[in-house]
Amino acid sequence: MKRDYGVFQVGLKILLRKGSRVLLLRMNNDDQWLGLPGGRIDNVEYKAPLERIIAREVKEELGPKVKYVLGRPLFHFRRARRQKGANPKFVFLVIYDAEWVAGEIKLSFEHSAYEWVDPRKYVLKRSDFGQDEEYRAFKKYFSQFHA
Repeated sequence: MKRDYGVFQVGLKILLRKGSRVLLLRMNNDDQWLGLPGGRIDNVEYKAPLERIIAREVKEELGPKVKYVLGRPLFHFRRARRQKGANPKFVFLVIYDAEWVAGEIKLSFEHSAYEWVDPRKYVLKRSDFGQDEEYRAFKKYFSQFHA
């Protein structure tokens, strides 16, 4: 088979911090804590500023009242998304730092619950994540708080 470039969708998410805690979301269709606010870039957003795309996704997933200050990218990973009857789609996700400023969280239909966790105390388990690369990226990031 001839090699070619991989085709990825791109996702932009935030690791929202509130004091010493970070926000984790539970997906509706999953028992895993693998959700963060954010999502994939839409096909009409090729020229849109990344900050505006992140703001749209955060508003959709956490509600219009949540205010935050966006920081720098923290880590990244790849995820294969299986769809019924279709080949997997691959997503390259970039996780940005964000500091919560104000606003009540109102979850979208995509998430069933949320929790503010202390990364110094929260023990990540492989079963929290759908894929190894994602687990390793979170574990590496969270490990800096255990030092």
